[in-house]
Amino acid sequence: RKISFKIIHSSTGLLPKWREHLLGSPFEGRVLPRDVATRWNSTFDMMAAFLEMKDIVSEFLDRSSHKLSEFILDDNEWEAIAGLVSVLKILKDATTFFSTDSPSVAAVIPAMDAIDEAFASGIVQRETLSAPVRHALSIGKRTLNKY
Repeated sequence: RKISFKIIHSSTGLLPKWREHLLGSPFEGRVLPRDVATRWNSTFDMMAAFLEMKDIVSEFLDRSSHKLSEFILDDNEWEAIAGLVSVLKILKDATTFFSTDSPSVAAVIPAMDAIDEAFASGIVQRETLSAPVRHALSIGKRTLNKY
């Protein structure tokens, strides 16, 4: 969140350098999505973009002239982002499905069951999800089971 905020809100400093850094890459012209604290789907969009542009983001943070070295992510942090993105994708897909004109009330229970199962299997996947993500899943599962 802080990386994206610093780049986006530095319209005369980092933002032009970011755009220059993307020249010639498949991501030319893209800006990192903003994360809105009250909208979880914006967190998904931002994290998914970070993951998609991992190498470019890492190179950009590593340049000493940008003074962003304190934000360089290690492998564990990148793995945590990947785990969080995979978990949030389940919710993003459900939100997208239920935001269309075609979903019915009859589809709600199977969708919630699928989310519950995905959360349960994510909790036990110790090798792929970080401990904080697994803990968040257990809280999410308890909340989901109230419904």
